[in-house]
Amino acid sequence: MARETRHPGLHDARGRDLSHRLVEVRGVETYVVDAGDGPPVLLIHGYGDTADGWRRVVPGLLDSGHRVIAIDIPPFGRSGDPRTRKLIDFYKPFFPELLQRLEVDRATVIGHSLGGAIALHLTLDRPELVERLGLVAPAGLGKTPPWWWYAITGYGTAWKAALSLPSPVTPLLIRQGLTRFLDWRLFHDPRQMRESIDHLVRMHSSPRDFDRLLAAGRCCIDSYTGTLLEDSAAITVPKWMVWGREDGLVPAKHAEAFAKLHPDAEVHVFEDCGHYPQIELPARFNALLQEWVEGTEDRPARIARAA
Repeated sequence: MARETRHPGLHDARGRDLSHRLVEVRGVETYVVDAGDGPPVLLIHGYGDTADGWRRVVPGLLDSGHRVIAIDIPPFGRSGDPRTRKLIDFYKPFFPELLQRLEVDRATVIGHSLGGAIALHLTLDRPELVERLGLVAPAGLGKTPPWWWYAITGYGTAWKAALSLPSPVTPLLIRQGLTRFLDWRLFHDPRQMRESIDHLVRMHSSPRDFDRLLAAGRCCIDSYTGTLLEDSAAITVPKWMVWGREDGLVPAKHAEAFAKLHPDAEVHVFEDCGHYPQIELPARFNALLQEWVEGTEDRPARIARAA
């Protein structure tokens, strides 16, 4: 576990640290932040990130009277490694068990990137657990994984060669490679997001942590079905989606396909925004999120399992 990394942490609107603990779920130690009272909201971060990716969203949710649950999904951040080649398959029983352990019968579930794909699978497999579904640039809606997934997850020879070099050269090459890739693909204006990029690089810059990141990416590719968009047609709970037009990781064109399949969904595409709208444009993101949650509080949702 990458315990040596200094993480931003999650805080309330007054800047106070939120309590966290390790909870064993499916035999894996899982880092959990559980704060506030009221209707629960489960936040699921993306590939290579941590619960702290929601740091600009959590204060508003707490202030609007929600219980907020944010975790480091295994094997990322401060959580353990499930050591499986099928991460998506591992997450399917993992999240129902997590909610059971936390005594949550039903929650609003919001997922970013890989977390969006996880949230979609959870809603399809266990619709009785999901009150509302929020998706932020979700992965998995295309027919095949994006080409860059193969490059970043070690299928090319460049990463393998870099990892084979002796220290101290290896960590330097990893940091430089990750920084250039994230500058190119992650945010619309990386100059304004230097702190966020540097944190992600620090989390994965040791050869051990970087190798674990690549291994997790290969597991995600192995779990790619190519039918998630079509399968999502069975979802009947209120749906909300936000995407950045300049997303260099997951194409924003998938937002249009999702809106066409789900005319009842509330879909927003932010201009001048990349893969992290909740960090790049938090004021707009949070205002739309709060409006959607409040506007769907009294809307009944049919519970139906996917065929």
